[in-house]
Amino acid sequence: MLPTSAISRVTGVNVEHRNFNKGGAQFLPQRLAVIGAGNDDAVYDTKKHLSSGSADAIAQRYGYGSPLHLAARQLFPDGGGGANFPVTFFPLKKANGSTASTGAIFCEGLPTATGSGTVTIGGIETEFAIIERQSPAQILAAVKERIAGRLEMPVIPSEIQGSDLPLAAKWSGNTGNDIVIQIEINAPGVTFGIRSMTGGAVDPDVDGALRDIGQIWETFILSCLSYNNQSRLNIYKTFGEGRWDQMEKMGCLIAHGCTDNFETRTAVTSPRKNDHINFLITGVGSPEIPFVIAARGLVNIMNTANRNPALNDHGLLTGLRAGPDEEQENYTVRNNSVHNGSSTSIKSGNVIALNDTITMWHPDNESVKSRRYVVDAVRLMNIVFNIRLIMENPMVKGAPLVPDDNPTRNPRAVQPKTIRTAMMNLANDLAAFAILATSEFTKENLVVRISSMNPKRLDLQFPCKLAGNVEVSSTDIFFGFYFGEA
Repeated sequence: MLPTSAISRVTGVNVEHRNFNKGGAQFLPQRLAVIGAGNDDAVYDTKKHLSSGSADAIAQRYGYGSPLHLAARQLFPDGGGGANFPVTFFPLKKANGSTASTGAIFCEGLPTATGSGTVTIGGIETEFAIIERQSPAQILAAVKERIAGRLEMPVIPSEIQGSDLPLAAKWSGNTGNDIVIQIEINAPGVTFGIRSMTGGAVDPDVDGALRDIGQIWETFILSCLSYNNQSRLNIYKTFGEGRWDQMEKMGCLIAHGCTDNFETRTAVTSPRKNDHINFLITGVGSPEIPFVIAARGLVNIMNTANRNPALNDHGLLTGLRAGPDEEQENYTVRNNSVHNGSSTSIKSGNVIALNDTITMWHPDNESVKSRRYVVDAVRLMNIVFNIRLIMENPMVKGAPLVPDDNPTRNPRAVQPKTIRTAMMNLANDLAAFAILATSEFTKENLVVRISSMNPKRLDLQFPCKLAGNVEVSSTDIFFGFYFGEA
């Protein structure tokens, strides 16, 4: 614009870029809330903590080898490839009357030659030496030293009792029972055995942590507790449904780790036909702690959602051990698993691979399960996010509202056609990103109008058809033979 001081005859034309394509889609930034316990002997408060991206910092805050630390090791691995989204930790204190799970390693015999062994506890491995003619107590002393020397170990070794090395989980509650102990040796004349971790009981309540989430849009929540507590799943479901409410507008999903077989896990998911909040990340038969599997899976799922929210990720959970071959599930079992509201995984080499990542939603009265796939929930979150960007824009909120056919000189006035244009542009972008299958259906059925009951209200309808993902392919191969001419 020419300055007001210009009085000599002149024609000024200024060229400046302005964005008139309002309503262009943006991807919803992903955020993760981690709910779990610290170690029983750690001193910490229960205030939420936004991580700096360091697993070691979480360990120093809540204890090495605690559920929060073990989850953080997957979210922020030393070698990179971790979370590219904010992670907030919501610590829980041990519940009154809770107990920690216990187990043991025992040793018998005298080695007739020098050898070695490997003990793996909760997926964390350490090696130890075996010396010829050592007593069981001496061998177990070496095992104890190696376990105690790995700070990230989820257990504490106590005093050797004869031929037994007792172990106790570093935290109280049911999840300690999920710690798997494995031992392999290469030394003749000596045998090892284990007593599985049992006796952990009474998990802490999650209500306070959920309240502390507040008005931050945490798109996913990782629960570092056992998945098979129906009462807690109900609490999560109620919270999640509230976040999807039209007044909250901050939809979220809650992930749980699972290593159980089909019968065990679907006994939990099958009754939850109307639950589109909770979902499992599985690794059947894996020796890893279940919530560790879920943490690693969320890195894949959420990084993909940040980069390409329409893509249904089937990534590898690198660094985690898959279960043995004989425990892996065939297609029929996996298919039945999906019908019963449980995610599935497969084994790729020796690594767990995501396969079907679904919520527990499977109502009988829906032929196409509308809230089944996690990727579709991510699509819906992105649609909500973009509509909020338009309608909560300061240029819209509180602006004068006038009918389409009323000329106005007020630069801040909003007319339904203005919003309609923004919504149509949004539909075009969402379709271009494969969040919607088509923009034409949305534009043809879009409704933006001033309410007939309230002159200060805009009523909108944004109908949309979500794009699908290639989950099943079916090819028919027809063949014949060539016959030479007679």
